[in-house]
Amino acid sequence: MARKRSGGCGRLESPVGNIFWTTPRWVPCPPWLQDEARFELERSLTALEKRDAQYFLSKLPHQLHWRLYPEFSERVAYLDIETTGLSAQEAMLTVIGLYDGEQSQVYVHGRNLEQFVTDIESFTLLVTYNGKQFDLPFLRTKLGIPLNQAHIDLRYPLAALGYKGGLKKIEKLMGLERPGLVSQLDGWCAVVLWRYHERGESGALETLLHYNLEDVVHLPALLAEVYNMSIRQLPLPVEPVTLPEPPPIPFQPDESIMLRVLADTGRLPEAGACHAR
Repeated sequence: MARKRSGGCGRLESPVGNIFWTTPRWVPCPPWLQDEARFELERSLTALEKRDAQYFLSKLPHQLHWRLYPEFSERVAYLDIETTGLSAQEAMLTVIGLYDGEQSQVYVHGRNLEQFVTDIESFTLLVTYNGKQFDLPFLRTKLGIPLNQAHIDLRYPLAALGYKGGLKKIEKLMGLERPGLVSQLDGWCAVVLWRYHERGESGALETLLHYNLEDVVHLPALLAEVYNMSIRQLPLPVEPVTLPEPPPIPFQPDESIMLRVLADTGRLPEAGACHAR
């Protein structure tokens, strides 16, 4: 850290990693802010050395939480959940999908949901879409866990970039559209798929798990795209990141079940006519 006085105005030099910028820069700073800025920069460097992501979350608004990436991405969990409704008090938590950048894992009601409580403790950063309002509160209520890790909810930086709406709509607008019939499924279809599974219909659960992991494994590319688009708006040069390719999903969706659930939910009326025949 250095300070230089010139004409009554000082400048501060600070390397604070990718959270702010990647190389030391001289930044204009009025004299009355120099002491406060120096103190804050020293605390930021200390937090960075201690890998204290929560410190930066407390300083950044939700739309800037993307700056934690890739600085704190060594133990990141991309998450998405499926439920039977919107209320955590009334609805059931059916599926949790998790991807750590290398391997995917699913947790299913009646099988291994409780294992998620232990597994999630090893992660320091959570990434979701709309998880701040839905996924994380639902998990806290149903599983009784704090989930106090640093959290990037991509809904906020995407909105700041002008992208609003559902996850698949935004992916399509950004050129990240997924191929296949499963891309037409949505949250209500997931509810119906779980009902099929409860009735014992073969292939329903595997289709639901594939649908869930489709959302999860595409979050890393979406986060990387948010990062690259956002750094282009900064006044300082920051190296972009490579968009990761989604891994293969270990569950195969059943096309006939997908057509039926789309018809049953009114998402694909023509499929209903075919199915009825």
